[in-house]
Amino acid sequence: MRVHPSRRILAGLAFVLAGTTSSLAADAQAFGERLKGLMAEQQVTLAYAGATSEGDDVLLSGATVRGSEPGEDAVALGDLRFENVTGSTPEGWRVQRLAPADIDRTDGPTRTRVSGIVVEGLQISPAGATAPAAASPMFFDRAAVGSLTAERDGRPVVTAESIELRTAGGAEAGYSGTFGVQRFTADTQASGGGRGSTVMADLGYPQLTGNVSGTGSWNPQSGALTLDPLQVAVDDAGTLNFAYTITGYTPSFIQSLGQISQQMQASGGQNEGAGMAVIGLISQLYLQSAELAFTDNSLTNRLLDYYAKQNNQTREQMVTGLVGSLPLALGYLQNPEFQAEVTAAVKDFLENPKALRIAIAPAAPVPATQILGAAMGAPQTLPQVLNLSVRSGN
Repeated sequence: MRVHPSRRILAGLAFVLAGTTSSLAADAQAFGERLKGLMAEQQVTLAYAGATSEGDDVLLSGATVRGSEPGEDAVALGDLRFENVTGSTPEGWRVQRLAPADIDRTDGPTRTRVSGIVVEGLQISPAGATAPAAASPMFFDRAAVGSLTAERDGRPVVTAESIELRTAGGAEAGYSGTFGVQRFTADTQASGGGRGSTVMADLGYPQLTGNVSGTGSWNPQSGALTLDPLQVAVDDAGTLNFAYTITGYTPSFIQSLGQISQQMQASGGQNEGAGMAVIGLISQLYLQSAELAFTDNSLTNRLLDYYAKQNNQTREQMVTGLVGSLPLALGYLQNPEFQAEVTAAVKDFLENPKALRIAIAPAAPVPATQILGAAMGAPQTLPQVLNLSVRSGN
């Protein structure tokens, strides 16, 4: 029997296509295993029913994630489609886009809904990567959530809209990023009329609304980690800003801390050697600067009027009493100069609420162990060690 040439060609083509499909399936499996392994390092268990390739996409079907807490239930993510996947485990992977299905989870009286989830420009470092890439094994250009709602007994307790995190840079040049929540709402009356709910209603805050934003950076080479700043603005209340810079937060520090954490978890927190190792690691961190600032927008006046009324006092009497209590509260520092500075700043702020700032600005970065030692053995030296200042006004 003679086989026609065209049949041989078709048979050969079918063999090639079958081999290609097998190869793609193997890549999908390798991608899934690499992702699963990296998440396990972060104490998160990723599971899925299957890993398949569809063109340039990788599909992890029936995916779930679960934290490391005992008894914690898994969260069903459905099918995860990773779009335009390139690379390999030895080389590292890159994913153009991941848009998981919306999450709608009910646990007793609590219901959580998350929609509009997207991750863009996901990069997964190669297996066996060395520092500094090993300290940031998963990196992305942008992650966003359209909306998040937490309900209790059918009543929204917390909602957030347009949550976004953008990052830039790389392991060699350093990373930078911005974070924001365009709008959040918290229902202070959702607890059902307890003492806290009553106070918030009397203050005029049955709901809290506002926004959150932040900017940060990390340089793996120098270990400088900066938050500048994290800002939480609450409507008709005020704005809180927090900023800091620490050094010594290097990739080797992160890896060592992760190893110690795993040891302590494996021993149930009974590993004394690991505890000493943590203290040794802390000695590598230095505080370069920090600032906590509050800009008032009616919150202070509301609090003073409310508590003055509760105590059958005038507002002036309330302020006098608060300022008068500061010397006793600060007496343990045994630092009259700093005590006078704080008292003057608080008095000015309470009498004319604008802004209150607490700043740390030492001439040179201060070792974390020196701060701990001063706090325990010589607290009166802390204002000088940290160049700590408290100021009122714009």
